Order: sequence, then structure tokens, then C-alpha cells
Amino acid sequence: MSWLKVLKASDYKTMPWKNGGGVTQDILLLPEDSTHENFDIRLSLAPIVGEGPFSSFPGIDRHITLLGGERLELVFGSETRVLRRLEPLYFDSVQQPVSRLPDGAVRVLNVMTRRGRWHAQVMPASGGKEPLLAAPDGGFVILHAVTGVWQVGHSLGAALVHPGETLVSREEGALRASCDARGGDMRGEAVVAFLAPTGPR
Repeated sequence: MSWLKVLKASDYKTMPWKNGGGVTQDILLLPEDSTHENFDIRLSLAPIVGEGPFSSFPGIDRHITLLGGERLELVFGSETRVLRRLEPLYFDSVQQPVSRLPDGAVRVLNVMTRRGRWHAQVMPASGGKEPLLAAPDGGFVILHAVTGVWQVGHSLGAALVHPGETLVSREEGALRASCDARGGDMRGEAVVAFLAPTGPR
């Protein structure tokens, strides 16, 4: 069934981290009425204002993207991974990397999927390139606007996605996205995720 919606900041739900070390804004949690313990898909925004371990989510794949701040370091035992702005990083969320904030507080976007049921592909997008967004068969395509006002054409017209808002779509066929110059950023920046089912749902 085709549908498309734009989620605004007022639609997000603020929740404590699983380990109590901070707070997060849940953008999307599926299936509906699922919790942080049994979700199949979770999309969330989180400020990281203090250094410390991540929560562990066994069986969950995580793609984390730095949205605000200069740099985030994640320490996995003896290995340190450096996140730069709008460069997604994947890791198995059973791990509990320790965050380091060499340049101060940051803000991140998390795309989390249950292994064996869903697979995510996450990438940055530029309004200047007018990306085509096509939901995988039986899945979703998601666009989180970072800068600029995005216009996404769909079967019933066009949707505007302002900075901090998130478009979620199961529309059949490709959607054309572009950055609206009214947003003050001719190029525009976004994070796009393609979520595909991999097993019985």
C-alpha cells in the first residue's frame, strides 16, 4: 500500500537512552506500539553532550550519521573510528563503543534495523543533484532534511520537508527530490535511508 508522510519535530518522542546516559528523539519506531526492546526499525535523533558508552542492542544493525558538530570519535576496544559530518558509519549495535568529543557536543541521526528482518542503506544527499528516491519492494525510503527546504514530488503532488523534518514513504515508483531555494541554501543537505525487508514480517 502506497503512502507518504512528513514527520515534524513535534511528532518526535523524547525518550531516555536505554543505558540512561542521555536522551533521544524517536522519529520512527516500527512496528507501531513497539518499544526499544522489540522494534524492527528505529530512526532517532540524539544529542551527545557527554562522553561515555553507547547502549547495547543485540541483533540490531546501526547506521549513525553526524549531523551537527565537527567530529565524533567512537572507541571500539583498541580501535577508534572518527565520524565526520554527513558520513554514515555502520556497526553491530550489540557493541558499546565509547564516545569521545574532542570538539564538544554533537548531534547524530541513528537508523537501526533488526538483523534478519530488515536491511538499511544510508547515504548523504545533495539538493543540487536532485536525488531520485525509490522505496525498495515492500520497504521504505526516508529523507531527513539537514539544511535547506526539500521538495519531494509524489503521485499526489509535492511535499515540503524543512530542516529537522523527516519524510517517510512507501510510494510505488521513484520520487524526485530537490532543495527549494526558499530555504536559504541552494544546495541543501539531507540523509537518505532505503529500508528493505529481508525476512518474514
